[in-house]
Amino acid sequence: MKTAVNTGRSRKIKEYLSCYLMCGLPIIGFLVFSLVPLVISLYLSFTQLYTLNFTSATFIGLENFATLFTDPLFGKAIVNTLYAMISIPLSMVLGLLIAQVLTRKSLKGKKFFRTLFFIPYVCSTVAVTLVFKWMFDAEFGIINDMFQTKISFFLDERWFMPVMILLTTWTGTGYYIILFQAALTSVNPALFDAAEIDGAGPIRRFFAITVPTVSPTTFYLLVMGVIGGLQSFTWFQIICDPIASSGYGWGPNDSGITIVYYVYNKAFATSTGAVQGGVAAAAAWVLAFGILLLTVLNFKLSKYWVHYDD
Repeated sequence: MKTAVNTGRSRKIKEYLSCYLMCGLPIIGFLVFSLVPLVISLYLSFTQLYTLNFTSATFIGLENFATLFTDPLFGKAIVNTLYAMISIPLSMVLGLLIAQVLTRKSLKGKKFFRTLFFIPYVCSTVAVTLVFKWMFDAEFGIINDMFQTKISFFLDERWFMPVMILLTTWTGTGYYIILFQAALTSVNPALFDAAEIDGAGPIRRFFAITVPTVSPTTFYLLVMGVIGGLQSFTWFQIICDPIASSGYGWGPNDSGITIVYYVYNKAFATSTGAVQGGVAAAAAWVLAFGILLLTVLNFKLSKYWVHYDD
């Protein structure tokens, strides 16, 4: 009897230990790689720091935040980031329309087209950006050759951001297509049949049935798109770092500076040679609160247009 009790107790202890081990590792990872850096960055946002040595930081209160909101470059970074986020609704609209086409039973080669559209999303960001940089090059770019022009797309303020929006839209649309296509396959066909019997045409059925039915997926993509869009960085760094080193600023008239790119430049002083770690940390926290605010706003407004099956 005692042996059976001891065996059962030993089994429970092993189960508890395995549970704590599996739960503990992610918690430790969160504490070490997320919570601790968050606390450090919050502290640094109230300090003056000119080196990468955190021990040399001196407390200055809210001066870094005052510096941010009086810095024209930071204001430009906010405007540029919001401008670049135009690619989010463009990708969503294109993704839904293409997914609608790919769900047609009469369409052949669905897997081929799905793969074709998804490839840009899984390709290296650096590689895709460099390809676009070559395509829109003023001297050797294929776009200028096609239209017999000599436009310096990345040195002209009028063209810089539209080209970047084209780049981010092209790379992101494949992801939207996959998720929208999954949502469309779960739509009840009886709804379309009933609407067709009532005399509703394809466009009416699309807006009255398809759009509301896939609204939960649209909401998810919108939230994640806004969070990702506010953190735009890699594409702009690859394009703008060579421009900045040539003395043209962060793109023409600083058209390529985004919030995260601003944080990067302040933290690592890629061009000025003077680290401003406190300002960078403050900018990162302003961005974090901006993301939080827009996310909460999205959730608040979702009750007016997101429809869930009861």
